[in-house]
Amino acid sequence: MIKPLSLLLALLCITLSAHAQTAALSNRAQAVELFEKGEKALANKEYFKAQAHYNEAIRLDPRYADAYRSRGIAREYLGESAKALTDFSIYCDLRPEDPEGLFNRAVLRFEAKQYLPARQDFLKLLTLPPSKETNTIYYSQEKHGNGQTSIQTAQSGKKDHLYNYLGQIETHLKRYPQAISWLDSAILLSPTTAAYYVNRGVARVERGDKAGAAADYEKALELDPDNGLALHNLAALKSLAGDNETAEKLLSESIAKNEKLPYPRAERAYQRLQSNDLKGALEDYNEVVRLEPNEPDNYINRGIVKEKMKDFAGALADFSHAIKLDDKNPKAWVCRGNVVSKLGNWKEAVEDYSAAIILGPNYAIAYYNRGIAYQNSGNPTLACADLKNALRMGIKEAEKIISKVCK
Repeated sequence: MIKPLSLLLALLCITLSAHAQTAALSNRAQAVELFEKGEKALANKEYFKAQAHYNEAIRLDPRYADAYRSRGIAREYLGESAKALTDFSIYCDLRPEDPEGLFNRAVLRFEAKQYLPARQDFLKLLTLPPSKETNTIYYSQEKHGNGQTSIQTAQSGKKDHLYNYLGQIETHLKRYPQAISWLDSAILLSPTTAAYYVNRGVARVERGDKAGAAADYEKALELDPDNGLALHNLAALKSLAGDNETAEKLLSESIAKNEKLPYPRAERAYQRLQSNDLKGALEDYNEVVRLEPNEPDNYINRGIVKEKMKDFAGALADFSHAIKLDDKNPKAWVCRGNVVSKLGNWKEAVEDYSAAIILGPNYAIAYYNRGIAYQNSGNPTLACADLKNALRMGIKEAEKIISKVCK
């Protein structure tokens, strides 16, 4: 016979279990309702609102796979790539055989320069059957909106876009034969996609096949005359071959057709700097900075032009801003040290060159310039040590100064 107390406890446990099941069902129903609200907001491009709904859906149901994937899409649109990658990773853990989610994660890993994990995802995608249903269209297009757009879906079964990504990854990993092989496969499946020829051209340049690369860029332009990247890369090859006139013509054409692309302007600015067209170079770098205001190298390059134009205040401002954006770049510190030296502020110059040396212990020119700064600030012993280091690292000009400084 069950004792009354034990019977009460058993009934209480049964009651609590029923309440827990009811609560779980209620949470799930609320989560589904919030997810659907998130989907409507996402379709209306209300990304913050969509994210808020997905957050609540996931709070109520932490294993709600579709909510993680949709929140990842919303976060991509909001520019929160790292958070989006986390969401797609969780989704892939919950649904490891879904090609759409895996593709999302693979692309985000590629864009985050996580090339080996991205490669693993793309290789797995090659083994998965195409999705039976899809809500997502993938646009194989240059990030800046350059060139023709090729539409892919996980439902299509086509694999040329996967081969293209694998080719680019192998290029980044400096495995150029493998890169070319993957891109050959992409081109075989889709011979009219200009971007594939551009990417193979990049791999061929890195492998030393400039003629093959030029042929690829020309083919890309035959397919897509407005392809800014093909024009830019072909111009760079012409410049390396000494045909500066053709190079500038190609770059100007690229700029005219793709006004929002920074790299053709940057290349033309560099060529103008090399030919001492400082005014033209400055005009181009001004536009490059406007297009990419958070890229430190743009400020360094514009600062170099301003320095040559003897606009030392402007150059100093550009180099300082580059350091603000990325204080781990030794070139920015050396460039600012050079301007500060020209202004006669030797102690500040020593500080800048010292920062460059800490970041780049084998940065020969930094030792050479700091040696001169030490000499001018009254520290011949330290100057002598730096100049000897510079000479040992290959700066032959240091030898003449050493004979005067090191006594």
